[in-house]
Amino acid sequence: MVNEEQMQTVHLYIVPEDQLPPRPDYVGILIATLCSLILLGFIGLILLSPKSEPTVSFQTTITGFRLPSVSKTATATVPATGKGHLNATYAVGTITFYNGAIYTQIIPIDTVLKGADGIVIITDAQAVIPPAAQTTPPTYGQVSIPAHAMVAGASGNIRAGDINTACCATSVIAQNPYNFTGGIDARDFTYLTRQNVNKVLASLAPPLRTQTIALFRSAIVLNPTCSTTDKPSPEIGQETKIAVLTVTVTCSAISFNLIAAKKQILGAGKQFGRLTSVQFSIVGITSRKGVITLRLYVTAIVKPILRLRFVNTGK
Repeated sequence: MVNEEQMQTVHLYIVPEDQLPPRPDYVGILIATLCSLILLGFIGLILLSPKSEPTVSFQTTITGFRLPSVSKTATATVPATGKGHLNATYAVGTITFYNGAIYTQIIPIDTVLKGADGIVIITDAQAVIPPAAQTTPPTYGQVSIPAHAMVAGASGNIRAGDINTACCATSVIAQNPYNFTGGIDARDFTYLTRQNVNKVLASLAPPLRTQTIALFRSAIVLNPTCSTTDKPSPEIGQETKIAVLTVTVTCSAISFNLIAAKKQILGAGKQFGRLTSVQFSIVGITSRKGVITLRLYVTAIVKPILRLRFVNTGK
């Protein structure tokens, strides 16, 4: 059995090239499409963006007050680094001369006397000794004059009675009735300087100031001003190897009532409308005759107050 395929007829038309339709402008189509999308996006952005609300800024003033002052004290040790030197000093005391003769006797200045322990003493004044009184027994005439050890140092601090000897003239005795004092050996030492104190103060004072300001019993502390005093013991210039430094910080400050400030701001802003999202900063503080005034710079969003007006139509 033979299948016969159906015959189809194809019509072929021959058209001259100058009569063909124009080719489409793909670049122009693309540019037009992009411009349309950009325009639609811009329109959508305008429609969907939130409407900006009107804002206002102005200045107003409120009254402040001073907070009670606060203080805090701390101590620290201070190593002393000052270098000093003491020269040896001469011991000084008194020599008393006794005269057993019946006539006045004179002992010249710079008379040398030697004590029982070998320390040499030199007189610093001429001694005019009155005669002995004609009593039974006779009363010695006597006079006391200043003297010093011949060698500087602590060895010249002789005890009372170390000198008790006949000297200088007939019937004259020399004695030291009291101890010689003031003799010091030469030595080097350390002492406290202002630089030593300032070095410790530089690290101690700043945190102490912060701690002191934190003592104010107020959430609002403005313009804190602090003074610092220091007291070393031993004092500056005195011999020591280490000192104790006492530092005291005293602070004063200004504050204001936040509720009263908000009322003042809302009252001052009534001329613009109802204020929301209120923010303010302090731009000035003045004090005159004990009255403290704070100047505020305020920014806020304004909600206009709508006032309805009813018109009587007579109906």
